Amino acid sequence: MIDQLMERFYKRKAPEPDSCNNAINSRLDDINWEEEIKSDPGLRKQINDYHPNVRERVRRKYLENGPCQPRTIRFPMTEIGGVPRRFVPEWFDEFRGWLEYSESKDKAYCFYCFLFREKKDGGYEAFVKNGWNGYHRKERLQNHVGNVGGSHYLAMKKCDDLLQTKQHIDVAFRDVSESAKKDYYTRLNGSIDVARILVKQGLPFRGHDESKKSLNKGNFREFRNFVEEQNPILRKAVDKKKSDNSLLIAPEIQKDIVHCFAKEVLHFILEEIGDDVFCLLVDESRDVSWKEQMAMVLRYVDKFGIVKERFVGLVHVNETNSASLKSAIDALFADLKLSLKQVRGQGYDGASNMRGEFNGLQSLIMRENSSAYYVHCFAHQLQLVLVAIARKHKGVSEFFTMISILLNVVGGSSKRRDMIRDINLQEMSKALGCGQLQTGTGLNQEQSLQRPGDTRWSSHYKSLKSLVDMFPTIVKVLEIVEKDKKDWKIRDQASNLLQYFQSFDSIFYLHLILTILGITNTLSLALQRKDQDIVNAIKCVKATKCQLDELRREKWMMLLDDVHGFCDKNDICKLEMEDEYIDPKKRRHKSGITNKHYY
Repeated sequence: MIDQLMERFYKRKAPEPDSCNNAINSRLDDINWEEEIKSDPGLRKQINDYHPNVRERVRRKYLENGPCQPRTIRFPMTEIGGVPRRFVPEWFDEFRGWLEYSESKDKAYCFYCFLFREKKDGGYEAFVKNGWNGYHRKERLQNHVGNVGGSHYLAMKKCDDLLQTKQHIDVAFRDVSESAKKDYYTRLNGSIDVARILVKQGLPFRGHDESKKSLNKGNFREFRNFVEEQNPILRKAVDKKKSDNSLLIAPEIQKDIVHCFAKEVLHFILEEIGDDVFCLLVDESRDVSWKEQMAMVLRYVDKFGIVKERFVGLVHVNETNSASLKSAIDALFADLKLSLKQVRGQGYDGASNMRGEFNGLQSLIMRENSSAYYVHCFAHQLQLVLVAIARKHKGVSEFFTMISILLNVVGGSSKRRDMIRDINLQEMSKALGCGQLQTGTGLNQEQSLQRPGDTRWSSHYKSLKSLVDMFPTIVKVLEIVEKDKKDWKIRDQASNLLQYFQSFDSIFYLHLILTILGITNTLSLALQRKDQDIVNAIKCVKATKCQLDELRREKWMMLLDDVHGFCDKNDICKLEMEDEYIDPKKRRHKSGITNKHYY
């Protein structure tokens, strides 16, 4: 996916200094300053709305004009608390340099804060964006100024610094020689190349110890040093003394480069979608610090008719209720400049906060867009069915409990895991010598018992398949553990496991469940294909139901033959199907049914 989405960025290098300067100058020349610079603060465009390359020029223009302080106009009266109030022009002298008045809005503004204050700072809304007209509370103006080091003071200091033209970046940049500029861009391209390969391979950037004496400074710095050794031009640009403070390898630089990669990938995805429709896929997940996060994926068809699923955001949410998730989606859509009107489908799991008919996330979105139909994830539904059946049937539930205990006993220590590998290698060597196994590429790989996941029943299928393949090895390991006199708890568990897994009951359940999970695992993999559509998914579900029905009606003897063959191979006592079934827990009571009827 990285190869496809970042192809354009990979081919791209950092622009040359001349091209950057030309681009900035052309952007500046396109601005009509007479129309852009407004004297009235209530009619001005906010500084953050300008492109970063032109903001400093805009600030200079406003500083040249100075604050808007009309003194001769007639200030209108406004009734506040039953008393007529108005702006007092003498305040211009008292709060010299920063206080402004908007004749169109009849409100006061702060000139310094307009030029440099951040949106997140307190007082931005009142004195920059909306204006202030609480003329009955003059102390509010004094409070706005605040103490040294406050937001207003820092904005005023930045205005003073901006008037010192010798300290400006563009002046300093013009003083730098052309060779120094080229060296800078060479170092920048070197960092971009290293970050590119690390992102593509999904490797971490930082190292535990990145000091000069460290033997392993982390992937980014080690790769960067390697590139310097192989690239004489980069090595020459780095060796110069002037590069000591601009090597462009700091963690902040690394984050900025990766952030640019992410923006480019998102731009490519949004360009593919355009104004077309798409489906919204959302799921909740926790990170390693147990913070709730919402992962969002867009599913759409590109201009070549190919179905694509693209991850577009991971948003931290304080709560997982439907209202909080909806707000997070709205915020992310606003950043991506997408509309809920483009959504033609919603795909979530079966949690009530997601699929709730009245207050779930799907219902909140459908209130804004009735075409955003909700589809419960088919693969998740399949997992829920398997979990419900496994819990409902006593024998199956007990079987999976014993599987869990088996995994804890044989895989609970590195010693027993090594024992499994050694015994399995001996068994495999014997089978190869007897001609029972074939040799070839990809055959007879090292095996181990994989611990299944609670919500991924395809992992249960892999665990049971490994148990069938390694059954003689597992039995020998349990026999060795059973003789261990040091740990009586593990010893007793191994004894109970031997008794259980050498019974006809466990072998029957093992083959029955393995057969069923083999059928459902094929369905699960088909449902998770990226190019899967709803029509084909329903056909896959129907086909699987037919397979299960055929297993019930016509493949009993085939299953029984597999069970008997396994019992013969591993010296396990078989049951005659026509004999009377004897309940192990009620041996004195006759069941009145045959083994065939019971199984």
